[in-house]
Amino acid sequence: MSEGRVRGLWAPPTRGLTAGLVLSITFVASEALAVVTVMPLVAQDLGGLHLYGWVFSAFMLGSVVGIVAAGREADRRGPAIPFVAGLVLFGAGLAVAGLAPSMDVLVAGRVLQGLGAGAVPSVAYAAIGRSFPGPLQARMMAVLSTAWVVPGLAGPAQLVTPHSAPCGKPRRAREVQALAELAQW
Repeated sequence: MSEGRVRGLWAPPTRGLTAGLVLSITFVASEALAVVTVMPLVAQDLGGLHLYGWVFSAFMLGSVVGIVAAGREADRRGPAIPFVAGLVLFGAGLAVAGLAPSMDVLVAGRVLQGLGAGAVPSVAYAAIGRSFPGPLQARMMAVLSTAWVVPGLAGPAQLVTPHSAPCGKPRRAREVQALAELAQW
């Protein structure tokens, strides 16, 4: 290969970064779509219908803070630390929200999820700017955009439905069933 030729996104030097960024964005997208799908059932189980809108608003507000904070840290220290911090916050938020005994706790978990979910794409874009040559940057941005397509077409919204989680089942049983269906997907 000549010195001036640009290698592809899946060439050995960038393959790991490409796969990691695509998978992380896909996970965030899948979670966002799953929450929208199951939220009516969760609100019914937990009560607190007056906090229904806050489940989504808390996530969005957390995302705004996560985008700004992670972007600033990625510029100062590099993308690794804020990216890992974003994944940890996102995972912690998933655990808090998934185990929430009330809507108040669910809203708090969604703030943590939002912080992490905002950090992940912010750092991903910084990593693209630092790690990919100019001609590949636009391609990588397009690939990250398509990371929302697969979950949107074939993901949680079609797997986690009222039919797969009837209201008669206890909440934890529905969650376990939903996770089993996602694992089969």
